[in-house]
Amino acid sequence: MPIQNNYGGHKPVSVTIRQLRAFVAVAEDGSITRAAQRLHLTPSALSMLISGLEGELSVRLFERTTRRMALSDAGQELLPAISKVFVDLDIAFDALRQFSDRRSGRFAVATSPLLASTLLPGLLASFHERYPAIRVDILDLPVDGIAQAVRSGQADFGVCTIDSEPADLVITPLYQDRLMLACPEQHPLAAKASVRWSDLTGEPLIWLRHGSGLRRLVEQGFAQAGEAVAPAFEVSNVTTAMGLIESGLGISILPAYALRRTRAVGVKGVPLIAPVLERNIVALTAQGRALSAPCQNFLAHFQRGMAEQDAAMAKAEPSRKVAATPRTPSTTRKAS
Repeated sequence: MPIQNNYGGHKPVSVTIRQLRAFVAVAEDGSITRAAQRLHLTPSALSMLISGLEGELSVRLFERTTRRMALSDAGQELLPAISKVFVDLDIAFDALRQFSDRRSGRFAVATSPLLASTLLPGLLASFHERYPAIRVDILDLPVDGIAQAVRSGQADFGVCTIDSEPADLVITPLYQDRLMLACPEQHPLAAKASVRWSDLTGEPLIWLRHGSGLRRLVEQGFAQAGEAVAPAFEVSNVTTAMGLIESGLGISILPAYALRRTRAVGVKGVPLIAPVLERNIVALTAQGRALSAPCQNFLAHFQRGMAEQDAAMAKAEPSRKVAATPRTPSTTRKAS
């Protein structure tokens, strides 16, 4: 590490970082013995480093006494510049470590089977393409098991929709989805730009069973529309509902993201209005537990990926947007 000086009339070419660290340590401690202990060297090895540096620079850096190593005038002039070099190096190395940490590692995410089978695969594929050294473990759990997996530490965080906010977890909104009508492409309602909830009366409706957050939201939609309806079929899984729709046995009300990701043939998604019902997909994290850089990268990728997908869909079908433009508030809050 060459350093130019005006003391010996030449440019040193053999100065090493070890010599410079030795110089700074002795200058700070004022003692060969104490500095050697800090650097995990023997006093004789440290003395040789200092002597070698002085020989290369052709100046005396310390005034030696029996009790102390005091900086010479040349040493006092050199110390601020060398100290700054090490500060800059430490900052650069720390930034490099943080960069490496953000791009490697492992974490576990707990999510529902529906999200795990519809929304996450595409996002995980693009995330892996960008961060190939980060390993993601997927825990596809019943909705009521997601929060518990986060509490226990089995999962670093959860991604889900929630109806009630757990008081002991931190909630971060990621994406705002809306409810859509799902019907066969040949159905008369499939040709509409939007459908009112009241238009669904008299139709064979396929609902999820009681206990589902989606069921409660559907009941809320019909209540707000002032309609009293009963389902023709009640099922436990969205995939079952999609199969019934595909077979022409009825219509259903499902999340927009599920409609976009399912492989059902001949099923159309139409926006529902009057009322428009939306719900947040959120991240659940434990209070007081900081997310690692890879976790933060994934959540940011999730938000960015959903926004890009909505923008692409809006461009491809400007008159038939399947989902409203997402609002992804950056606010993280404790549940209350």
